[in-house]
Amino acid sequence: QDIGNTAWAFAKLNYVHEPLFDALAAAAIRRLPSFIAQEITNTAWAFATLAILHQPLLDAISAESIRRLKEYDPQALSNMAWAYATLGVLDAPLM
Repeated sequence: QDIGNTAWAFAKLNYVHEPLFDALAAAAIRRLPSFIAQEITNTAWAFATLAILHQPLLDAISAESIRRLKEYDPQALSNMAWAYATLGVLDAPLM
């Protein structure tokens, strides 16, 4: 949960630190299977809020979200859709 919370906190502060977000993305990609649905959507939200388009992370989030779609409530789904739309990413399998 630390990865998503860290990304969320920096996004709430509107603070972009590219090396940090590159490291968060790399760590998130490795650990996505252990994330709860809210942590996945919080991570996507944080990157979108800061306009950080990290395609490998978005691809991994999409794949993991599709695999675990039943875990997402309507709010999580709308947050995910908002994040991808804000970044201008059309992920056809996810959407």
